[in-house]
Amino acid sequence: MPFQRSDPLAKHRAVTGLNAHVRWYQRVRSLIGIVALVVIMGLVLAAMVGGAFFGARIALEMLVG
Repeated sequence: MPFQRSDPLAKHRAVTGLNAHVRWYQRVRSLIGIVALVVIMGLVLAAMVGGAFFGARIALEMLVG
């Protein structure tokens, strides 16, 4: 029925305006995700810097010795 008055997806639509709110567990999950992302990116960056220093040290030893 193309002209029906009830919306079958009404209960699945996003709530906007003053009635909109984020559930507490979504905030906690987002906080944990952001902290994990920052920690993982920090570990990757530290590994890259350490690898660069290690590689430079080996290259210097090969050039000198």
